[in-house]
Amino acid sequence: MPNPLTILLVVAAATLLIPITFLLVVIYAVGRRSRGHPVSGRLAALVTVLGGMSIGVFLITGADDLLVAGPIVGAAVILAAMLWRRRRRVQAGQLVLGASLPWTALWAFYLAGSIAEPDRFDSRAILTWLTVGLGGLVTGLLMLRRGDPPAPEPSAAAPAGQPGSRSSGSIAAAIREPGRVGPFGTSELAALVAFVVAWTVVPLAFALAGLPPLVTTIAAVLAGAALGTEAYIRAMPNRSRRAFEAFSWLGEWELEHEGTSQVDTLLAAGRFDEAKAAAAHMPDGTPLERWARASALDAVDWQSGGEGDLAGLEAAAADLVPADGDDRLRAEVSIAAATVRRLMADGRSTPGDALEPLVAVRPRLGARADGQVGRALRRRLFTTIVVVGLGLSALIWIFAPGSALAL
Repeated sequence: MPNPLTILLVVAAATLLIPITFLLVVIYAVGRRSRGHPVSGRLAALVTVLGGMSIGVFLITGADDLLVAGPIVGAAVILAAMLWRRRRRVQAGQLVLGASLPWTALWAFYLAGSIAEPDRFDSRAILTWLTVGLGGLVTGLLMLRRGDPPAPEPSAAAPAGQPGSRSSGSIAAAIREPGRVGPFGTSELAALVAFVVAWTVVPLAFALAGLPPLVTTIAAVLAGAALGTEAYIRAMPNRSRRAFEAFSWLGEWELEHEGTSQVDTLLAAGRFDEAKAAAAHMPDGTPLERWARASALDAVDWQSGGEGDLAGLEAAAADLVPADGDDRLRAEVSIAAATVRRLMADGRSTPGDALEPLVAVRPRLGARADGQVGRALRRRLFTTIVVVGLGLSALIWIFAPGSALAL
Protein backbone atom coordinates (compact mmCIF):
# COMPACT_ATOMS: atom_id res chain seq x y z
CA MET A 1 0.00 0.00 0.00
CA PRO A 2 1.23 3.56 -0.62
CA ASN A 3 3.09 5.36 2.15
CA PRO A 4 4.04 9.05 2.38
CA LEU A 5 7.50 8.46 0.87
CA THR A 6 6.07 6.51 -2.08
CA ILE A 7 3.51 9.23 -2.71
CA LEU A 8 6.23 11.89 -2.57
CA LEU A 9 8.29 10.02 -5.17
CA VAL A 10 5.28 9.58 -7.44
CA VAL A 11 4.49 13.30 -7.23
CA ALA A 12 8.11 14.20 -8.00
CA ALA A 13 8.13 11.90 -11.04
CA ALA A 14 4.79 13.25 -12.28
CA THR A 15 5.98 16.85 -11.86
CA LEU A 16 8.77 16.13 -14.34
CA LEU A 17 7.21 13.61 -16.71
CA ILE A 18 3.80 15.18 -17.36
CA PRO A 19 5.06 18.65 -18.42
CA ILE A 20 7.84 17.08 -20.51
CA THR A 21 5.32 14.81 -22.24
CA PHE A 22 3.06 17.80 -22.82
CA LEU A 23 5.87 19.81 -24.45
CA LEU A 24 6.93 16.86 -26.63
CA VAL A 25 3.37 16.38 -27.88
CA VAL A 26 3.10 20.13 -28.59
CA ILE A 27 6.37 20.01 -30.55
CA TYR A 28 5.07 17.05 -32.55
CA ALA A 29 1.78 18.85 -33.30
CA VAL A 30 3.60 22.03 -34.34
CA GLY A 31 5.87 19.97 -36.59
CA ARG A 32 2.84 18.43 -38.30
CA ARG A 33 1.30 21.82 -38.86
CA SER A 34 4.55 23.30 -40.21
CA ARG A 35 4.73 20.47 -42.76
CA GLY A 36 1.21 21.28 -43.93
CA HIS A 37 -0.53 18.41 -42.12
CA PRO A 38 -3.65 19.07 -40.04
CA VAL A 39 -3.74 18.69 -36.28
CA SER A 40 -6.48 16.14 -35.68
CA GLY A 41 -9.17 16.55 -33.08
CA ARG A 42 -7.70 13.69 -31.06
CA LEU A 43 -4.24 15.25 -31.06
CA ALA A 44 -5.65 18.64 -30.05
CA ALA A 45 -7.61 16.94 -27.26
CA LEU A 46 -4.47 15.16 -26.05
CA VAL A 47 -2.58 18.45 -25.97
CA THR A 48 -5.39 20.13 -24.03
CA VAL A 49 -5.70 17.35 -21.44
CA LEU A 50 -1.91 17.14 -20.99
CA GLY A 51 -1.76 20.92 -20.64
CA GLY A 52 -4.41 20.74 -17.95
CA MET A 53 -2.51 17.93 -16.21
CA SER A 54 0.66 20.06 -16.27
CA ILE A 55 -1.27 22.80 -14.49
CA GLY A 56 -2.54 20.17 -12.07
CA VAL A 57 0.88 18.80 -11.11
CA PHE A 58 2.23 22.31 -10.52
CA LEU A 59 -0.79 22.95 -8.31
CA ILE A 60 0.07 19.85 -6.27
CA THR A 61 3.65 20.94 -5.70
CA GLY A 62 2.56 24.41 -4.57
CA ALA A 63 -0.67 23.50 -2.82
CA ASP A 64 0.62 24.56 0.61
CA ASP A 65 1.71 28.00 -0.65
CA LEU A 66 -1.08 30.41 -1.59
CA LEU A 67 1.39 32.56 -3.54
CA VAL A 68 2.11 29.58 -5.81
CA ALA A 69 -1.29 27.89 -5.84
CA GLY A 70 -3.27 31.11 -6.34
CA PRO A 71 -1.82 32.07 -9.75
CA ILE A 72 -1.98 28.44 -10.94
CA VAL A 73 -5.65 28.08 -10.07
CA GLY A 74 -6.35 31.55 -11.42
CA ALA A 75 -4.62 30.79 -14.73
CA ALA A 76 -6.59 27.56 -15.15
CA VAL A 77 -9.92 29.23 -14.34
CA ILE A 78 -9.25 32.19 -16.65
CA LEU A 79 -8.17 29.95 -19.55
CA ALA A 80 -11.21 27.68 -19.12
CA ALA A 81 -13.50 30.72 -18.95
CA MET A 82 -11.95 32.19 -22.10
CA LEU A 83 -12.45 28.91 -23.96
CA TRP A 84 -16.06 28.75 -22.75
CA ARG A 85 -16.67 32.33 -23.89
CA ARG A 86 -15.16 31.54 -27.30
CA ARG A 87 -17.67 28.66 -27.56
CA ARG A 88 -14.91 26.05 -27.30
CA ARG A 89 -16.64 24.27 -24.47
CA VAL A 90 -15.26 20.83 -25.22
CA GLN A 91 -11.73 22.21 -24.90
CA ALA A 92 -12.71 23.94 -21.68
CA GLY A 93 -13.96 20.61 -20.34
CA GLN A 94 -10.76 18.84 -21.44
CA LEU A 95 -8.68 21.46 -19.65
CA VAL A 96 -10.68 21.21 -16.41
CA LEU A 97 -10.60 17.42 -16.58
CA GLY A 98 -6.83 17.37 -17.10
CA ALA A 99 -6.18 19.87 -14.32
CA SER A 100 -8.28 17.82 -11.89
CA LEU A 101 -6.70 14.42 -12.66
CA PRO A 102 -3.36 14.82 -10.78
CA TRP A 103 -5.06 16.31 -7.72
CA THR A 104 -7.68 13.55 -7.62
CA ALA A 105 -5.08 10.83 -8.18
CA LEU A 106 -2.91 12.18 -5.35
CA TRP A 107 -5.72 12.18 -2.80
CA ALA A 108 -6.89 8.77 -4.02
CA PHE A 109 -3.37 7.50 -3.19
CA TYR A 110 -3.66 9.10 0.23
CA LEU A 111 -7.07 7.49 0.73
CA ALA A 112 -5.62 4.07 -0.09
CA GLY A 113 -2.82 4.68 2.39
CA SER A 114 -5.24 5.81 5.09
CA ILE A 115 -7.25 2.61 4.71
CA ALA A 116 -4.13 0.49 5.24
CA GLU A 117 -2.55 2.68 7.93
CA PRO A 118 -5.20 5.02 9.40
CA ASP A 119 -2.88 6.28 12.16
CA ARG A 120 -0.45 7.82 9.64
CA PHE A 121 -3.03 9.87 7.69
CA ASP A 122 -5.69 12.50 8.36
CA SER A 123 -8.73 10.75 6.89
CA ARG A 124 -11.03 13.76 7.21
CA ALA A 125 -8.66 16.04 5.27
CA ILE A 126 -8.12 13.35 2.65
CA LEU A 127 -11.85 12.95 2.03
CA THR A 128 -12.30 16.71 1.84
CA TRP A 129 -9.59 17.25 -0.76
CA LEU A 130 -10.52 14.11 -2.69
CA THR A 131 -14.06 15.49 -2.95
CA VAL A 132 -12.67 18.73 -4.39
CA GLY A 133 -10.76 16.77 -7.04
CA LEU A 134 -13.75 14.60 -7.89
CA GLY A 135 -15.84 17.76 -8.22
CA GLY A 136 -13.38 19.05 -10.81
CA LEU A 137 -13.48 15.75 -12.71
CA VAL A 138 -17.28 15.71 -12.76
CA THR A 139 -17.37 19.34 -13.89
CA GLY A 140 -14.97 18.60 -16.76
CA LEU A 141 -16.96 15.55 -17.84
CA LEU A 142 -20.23 17.48 -17.77
CA MET A 143 -18.69 20.21 -19.92
CA LEU A 144 -17.48 17.56 -22.38
CA ARG A 145 -20.90 15.94 -22.46
CA ARG A 146 -22.58 19.26 -23.17
CA GLY A 147 -20.36 19.78 -26.22
CA ASP A 148 -19.74 22.87 -28.31
CA PRO A 149 -22.77 24.98 -29.21
CA PRO A 150 -23.74 25.44 -32.86
CA ALA A 151 -21.99 28.22 -34.74
CA PRO A 152 -23.65 31.57 -34.04
CA GLU A 153 -25.38 33.59 -36.71
CA PRO A 154 -23.10 36.20 -38.31
CA SER A 155 -23.09 39.46 -36.37
CA ALA A 156 -21.08 42.64 -36.86
CA ALA A 157 -20.90 43.00 -33.08
CA ALA A 158 -19.47 39.50 -32.53
CA PRO A 159 -16.05 39.10 -30.87
CA ALA A 160 -12.94 38.71 -33.06
CA GLY A 161 -12.86 35.38 -34.85
CA GLN A 162 -16.64 34.88 -34.77
CA PRO A 163 -18.78 34.93 -37.94
CA GLY A 164 -19.65 38.42 -39.10
CA SER A 165 -17.32 40.16 -36.64
CA ARG A 166 -16.05 43.61 -37.51
CA SER A 167 -13.73 43.63 -34.52
CA SER A 168 -10.31 45.23 -34.96
CA GLY A 169 -8.80 42.11 -33.36
CA SER A 170 -9.77 39.82 -36.25
CA ILE A 171 -6.38 40.11 -37.96
CA ALA A 172 -4.53 39.41 -34.71
CA ALA A 173 -6.69 36.30 -34.24
CA ALA A 174 -5.85 35.14 -37.77
CA ILE A 175 -2.11 35.71 -37.26
CA ARG A 176 -2.08 33.79 -33.99
CA GLU A 177 -4.01 30.77 -35.27
CA PRO A 178 -1.12 28.86 -36.99
CA GLY A 179 0.71 28.91 -33.64
CA ARG A 180 -2.16 27.42 -31.69
CA VAL A 181 -2.35 23.77 -30.72
CA GLY A 182 -5.54 23.18 -28.84
CA PRO A 183 -6.00 26.23 -26.61
CA PHE A 184 -2.27 26.89 -26.24
CA GLY A 185 -0.08 29.25 -28.25
CA THR A 186 3.39 27.95 -29.08
CA SER A 187 5.01 31.35 -28.63
CA GLU A 188 3.47 31.76 -25.17
CA LEU A 189 4.56 28.25 -24.16
CA ALA A 190 8.11 28.86 -25.40
CA ALA A 191 8.30 32.13 -23.47
CA LEU A 192 6.96 30.46 -20.32
CA VAL A 193 9.47 27.61 -20.51
CA ALA A 194 12.37 30.02 -21.07
CA PHE A 195 11.20 32.20 -18.19
CA VAL A 196 10.91 29.24 -15.79
CA VAL A 197 14.34 27.93 -16.81
CA ALA A 198 15.93 31.33 -16.15
CA TRP A 199 14.18 31.64 -12.78
CA THR A 200 15.41 28.17 -11.84
CA VAL A 201 19.02 28.29 -13.05
CA VAL A 202 20.01 31.89 -12.29
CA PRO A 203 19.12 31.90 -8.56
CA LEU A 204 20.92 28.59 -8.03
CA ALA A 205 24.04 29.74 -9.90
CA PHE A 206 24.14 33.11 -8.14
CA ALA A 207 23.53 31.53 -4.72
CA LEU A 208 26.48 29.19 -5.28
CA ALA A 209 28.57 32.22 -6.20
CA GLY A 210 27.58 33.90 -2.93
CA LEU A 211 26.02 36.97 -4.54
CA PRO A 212 23.50 39.09 -2.60
CA PRO A 213 19.79 38.17 -2.83
CA LEU A 214 18.84 41.48 -4.44
CA VAL A 215 21.40 40.97 -7.23
CA THR A 216 20.15 37.41 -7.70
CA THR A 217 16.54 38.57 -7.99
CA ILE A 218 17.28 41.33 -10.50
CA ALA A 219 19.46 39.01 -12.57
CA ALA A 220 16.74 36.34 -12.64
CA VAL A 221 14.13 38.88 -13.72
CA LEU A 222 16.31 40.30 -16.52
CA ALA A 223 17.46 36.87 -17.71
CA GLY A 224 13.89 35.55 -17.67
CA ALA A 225 12.66 38.57 -19.62
CA ALA A 226 15.44 38.34 -22.20
CA LEU A 227 15.09 34.59 -22.75
CA GLY A 228 11.30 34.70 -22.66
CA THR A 229 11.19 37.49 -25.24
CA GLU A 230 13.51 35.74 -27.67
CA ALA A 231 11.72 32.42 -27.19
CA TYR A 232 8.38 34.06 -27.96
CA ILE A 233 9.68 35.68 -31.15
CA ARG A 234 11.57 32.66 -32.45
CA ALA A 235 8.77 30.20 -31.69
CA MET A 236 6.35 32.10 -33.94
CA PRO A 237 5.41 29.82 -36.87
CA ASN A 238 6.71 30.92 -40.26
CA ARG A 239 3.23 31.52 -41.63
CA SER A 240 2.33 33.78 -38.72
CA ARG A 241 5.70 35.51 -38.93
CA ARG A 242 5.32 36.36 -42.62
CA ALA A 243 1.82 37.73 -42.15
CA PHE A 244 2.87 39.69 -39.06
CA GLU A 245 5.83 41.22 -40.91
CA ALA A 246 3.58 42.53 -43.66
CA PHE A 247 0.83 43.85 -41.41
CA SER A 248 3.21 45.33 -38.83
CA TRP A 249 5.31 47.01 -41.54
CA LEU A 250 2.19 48.85 -42.68
CA GLY A 251 1.05 49.63 -39.14
CA GLU A 252 4.45 50.99 -38.11
CA TRP A 253 4.46 53.42 -41.04
CA GLU A 254 0.89 54.55 -40.33
CA LEU A 255 1.66 55.26 -36.68
CA GLU A 256 4.79 57.20 -37.61
CA HIS A 257 3.40 59.25 -40.50
CA GLU A 258 -0.38 59.49 -40.19
CA GLY A 259 -1.34 59.09 -36.57
CA THR A 260 -5.07 59.08 -35.81
CA SER A 261 -7.24 60.70 -38.48
CA GLN A 262 -10.64 62.31 -37.94
CA VAL A 263 -12.30 59.30 -39.58
CA ASP A 264 -10.48 56.89 -37.25
CA THR A 265 -11.53 58.91 -34.21
CA LEU A 266 -15.18 58.93 -35.26
CA LEU A 267 -15.10 55.20 -36.03
CA ALA A 268 -13.62 54.45 -32.61
CA ALA A 269 -16.50 56.41 -31.07
CA GLY A 270 -19.07 54.50 -33.15
CA ARG A 271 -20.24 57.68 -34.90
CA PHE A 272 -20.54 56.05 -38.30
CA ASP A 273 -22.65 58.66 -40.07
CA GLU A 274 -20.21 61.41 -39.15
CA ALA A 275 -17.26 59.20 -40.12
CA LYS A 276 -18.84 58.53 -43.52
CA ALA A 277 -19.40 62.24 -44.10
CA ALA A 278 -15.81 63.03 -43.10
CA ALA A 279 -14.47 60.33 -45.45
CA ALA A 280 -16.62 61.59 -48.33
CA HIS A 281 -15.18 65.10 -47.93
CA MET A 282 -11.56 63.95 -48.05
CA PRO A 283 -9.59 65.40 -51.03
CA ASP A 284 -9.06 63.26 -54.13
CA GLY A 285 -6.90 65.42 -56.38
CA THR A 286 -3.90 63.08 -56.48
CA PRO A 287 -3.59 59.27 -56.73
CA LEU A 288 -2.42 59.12 -53.11
CA GLU A 289 -5.35 61.24 -51.93
CA ARG A 290 -7.79 59.09 -53.92
CA TRP A 291 -6.31 56.01 -52.26
CA ALA A 292 -6.64 57.53 -48.77
CA ARG A 293 -10.27 58.51 -49.48
CA ALA A 294 -11.16 55.07 -50.87
CA SER A 295 -9.51 53.40 -47.85
CA ALA A 296 -11.45 55.59 -45.41
CA LEU A 297 -14.79 54.96 -47.15
CA ASP A 298 -14.15 51.22 -47.18
CA ALA A 299 -13.26 51.22 -43.48
CA VAL A 300 -16.39 53.17 -42.54
CA ASP A 301 -18.71 50.93 -44.54
CA TRP A 302 -17.08 47.73 -43.30
CA GLN A 303 -16.98 48.64 -39.61
CA SER A 304 -20.58 49.86 -39.69
CA GLY A 305 -21.72 46.44 -40.91
CA GLY A 306 -21.61 46.87 -44.69
CA GLU A 307 -19.63 44.95 -47.29
CA GLY A 308 -17.02 47.65 -47.91
CA ASP A 309 -15.58 48.33 -51.34
CA LEU A 310 -12.59 46.11 -52.19
CA ALA A 311 -13.00 46.87 -55.90
CA GLY A 312 -12.70 50.58 -55.15
CA LEU A 313 -9.56 49.95 -53.11
CA GLU A 314 -7.97 47.93 -55.89
CA ALA A 315 -8.80 50.57 -58.50
CA ALA A 316 -7.32 53.35 -56.37
CA ALA A 317 -4.21 51.28 -55.64
CA ALA A 318 -3.62 50.65 -59.37
CA ASP A 319 -3.02 54.38 -59.88
CA LEU A 320 -0.15 54.44 -57.38
CA VAL A 321 3.13 54.29 -59.27
CA PRO A 322 5.74 52.93 -59.47
CA ALA A 323 4.33 49.45 -58.92
CA ASP A 324 7.16 48.56 -56.55
CA GLY A 325 7.14 51.88 -54.68
CA ASP A 326 6.34 52.16 -50.99
CA ASP A 327 2.96 53.85 -51.58
CA ARG A 328 1.79 51.04 -53.86
CA LEU A 329 3.08 48.34 -51.50
CA ARG A 330 1.37 49.91 -48.52
CA ALA A 331 -1.86 49.93 -50.49
CA GLU A 332 -1.43 46.27 -51.40
CA VAL A 333 -0.82 45.29 -47.79
CA SER A 334 -3.88 47.32 -46.77
CA ILE A 335 -5.98 45.47 -49.34
CA ALA A 336 -4.62 42.15 -48.10
CA ALA A 337 -5.54 43.11 -44.52
CA ALA A 338 -9.03 44.14 -45.63
CA THR A 339 -9.42 40.78 -47.37
CA VAL A 340 -8.33 38.94 -44.21
CA ARG A 341 -10.99 40.79 -42.24
CA ARG A 342 -13.65 39.66 -44.69
CA LEU A 343 -12.46 36.07 -44.64
CA MET A 344 -12.48 36.09 -40.85
CA ALA A 345 -16.05 37.38 -40.88
CA ASP A 346 -17.05 34.55 -43.21
CA GLY A 347 -18.20 31.67 -41.01
CA ARG A 348 -16.89 29.19 -43.59
CA SER A 349 -13.27 30.33 -43.22
CA THR A 350 -10.86 29.30 -40.50
CA PRO A 351 -8.30 31.81 -39.17
CA GLY A 352 -5.44 29.81 -40.66
CA ASP A 353 -6.96 29.94 -44.15
CA ALA A 354 -7.97 33.58 -43.78
CA LEU A 355 -4.33 34.56 -43.28
CA GLU A 356 -3.35 33.76 -46.87
CA PRO A 357 -3.68 37.29 -48.37
CA LEU A 358 -1.10 38.72 -45.95
CA VAL A 359 1.21 35.74 -46.46
CA ALA A 360 0.91 36.16 -50.23
CA VAL A 361 1.75 39.87 -50.22
CA ARG A 362 4.80 39.49 -47.95
CA PRO A 363 7.30 38.61 -50.77
CA ARG A 364 6.45 41.92 -52.48
CA LEU A 365 7.97 43.77 -49.51
CA GLY A 366 11.36 42.09 -49.74
CA ALA A 367 13.91 43.35 -47.22
CA ARG A 368 11.64 46.22 -46.14
CA ALA A 369 9.86 44.02 -43.61
CA ASP A 370 12.79 41.80 -42.57
CA GLY A 371 13.14 41.69 -38.79
CA GLN A 372 9.79 43.40 -38.30
CA VAL A 373 8.69 40.94 -35.62
CA GLY A 374 11.64 41.83 -33.42
CA ARG A 375 11.29 45.57 -34.03
CA ALA A 376 7.61 45.52 -33.16
CA LEU A 377 7.64 43.10 -30.24
CA ARG A 378 11.08 42.80 -28.62
CA ARG A 379 11.09 45.96 -26.52
CA ARG A 380 7.40 45.69 -25.64
CA LEU A 381 7.64 42.04 -24.57
CA PHE A 382 10.86 42.56 -22.62
CA THR A 383 9.40 45.50 -20.71
CA THR A 384 6.17 43.66 -19.94
CA ILE A 385 7.97 40.56 -18.67
CA VAL A 386 10.34 42.65 -16.54
CA VAL A 387 7.40 44.45 -14.91
CA VAL A 388 5.59 41.16 -14.25
CA GLY A 389 8.81 39.56 -12.97
CA LEU A 390 9.55 42.42 -10.58
CA GLY A 391 5.97 42.32 -9.30
CA LEU A 392 6.16 38.57 -8.73
CA SER A 393 9.56 38.95 -7.06
CA ALA A 394 8.18 41.56 -4.69
CA LEU A 395 5.35 39.22 -3.69
CA ILE A 396 7.84 36.39 -3.15
CA TRP A 397 10.06 38.58 -0.98
CA ILE A 398 7.06 39.62 1.13
CA PHE A 399 5.14 36.36 1.42
CA ALA A 400 7.71 33.62 0.71
CA PRO A 401 11.10 34.93 1.85
CA GLY A 402 12.53 31.42 2.05
CA SER A 403 12.16 30.70 -1.67
CA ALA A 404 15.05 30.54 -4.13
CA LEU A 405 14.62 34.09 -5.34
CA ALA A 406 14.69 35.49 -1.80
CA LEU A 407 17.52 33.48 -0.30
